[in-house]
Amino acid sequence: MKNKLSLSVKSRLIGIICISVFIGYLALQYLLMLRSGFDSELAFKDSLINSAVMMFCCYGMSSALNFYTPQPREIWKVLIIGLIMATISTGLSRFLMSYFIQPNFITLLDLTLPFRGIVNFLILTSVAIINIVWNIQEDNINNIKRKQESENLLREAELYNLRQQLQPHFLFNSLNSIIALIGANPDEARNMTFQLSDFLRGTMRKENNQIITLEEELDHLQLYLDIEKVRFGHRLNTSISSSEEIFSNKLPAMIIQPLVENAIKHGLYNITDQVEIQIKCTSNEGQLLIQITNPFDVEEQSSPKKGTGFGLSSIQRRLYLLYGRNDLMETQIQDNIFTSTLKIPQYD
Repeated sequence: MKNKLSLSVKSRLIGIICISVFIGYLALQYLLMLRSGFDSELAFKDSLINSAVMMFCCYGMSSALNFYTPQPREIWKVLIIGLIMATISTGLSRFLMSYFIQPNFITLLDLTLPFRGIVNFLILTSVAIINIVWNIQEDNINNIKRKQESENLLREAELYNLRQQLQPHFLFNSLNSIIALIGANPDEARNMTFQLSDFLRGTMRKENNQIITLEEELDHLQLYLDIEKVRFGHRLNTSISSSEEIFSNKLPAMIIQPLVENAIKHGLYNITDQVEIQIKCTSNEGQLLIQITNPFDVEEQSSPKKGTGFGLSSIQRRLYLLYGRNDLMETQIQDNIFTSTLKIPQYD
């Protein structure tokens, strides 16, 4: 479709150039011949023949340059093309004039052939340069588009790969929890299995939706939290704060869950008391702000629990690929509270 559109635009441009050459050449030569004392009928016939020949030469040369474009270092080829077409146009005009102009004027008009050849050369060379510049510019635009499309494909492939890695990351943890519950509490293990099944089905439905609403993301997050509550029991408390006015805000699918998983990991593993994970969603200056806070044991910094560390790095990478910015996720520790903040730009 794009190629057809481009060819249509180029055909119209060639047509405009050829018609402009015809009208301009006809008017200019006619006026010059009248001022030189030639008969008006003779001047019109001569001008009409030359203009028609020049128009067809311009069209033929422009069409040929669609299939071959000399490089900038081959400017001499443009001059040769202009010289050849000028010779052809001048000779063809002279041949046709012999049939429409009285013989006693032919000798007089032959004296003007060198001047006609020079004018034809300048006009045809200019038309050739216009076509070549157009073709080079069009090739550059097409190269940029192809590069952008290639980069978009690579970006989509990397985003897809990140999302595919996130699912096993969570799935392995959940399966380990189910295995741990089978012996101690089979009913809870079965309940957690059903919840995990619902969560994974929801994940599959979102597979083709890179960007979703906050409401959809929070609904899906609640399935994850239900699984984790089975795993940790009364030790895990969560609170989600969000107003309905921002439920329609957009954000990348499954962008909050890895942060909450990270909060649970660092908030509960080394603490035996009850822990509250807070998730707060607000809107400010065209951005959706998401804050996840959890208690943090400072001593854990000196002896951290082993893990892949994939969650936070994947979020940072996804945000960069989607929005081209590295400042959309922040983490800080203050008074034994670990806070993760996401800033999701909202575009109209």
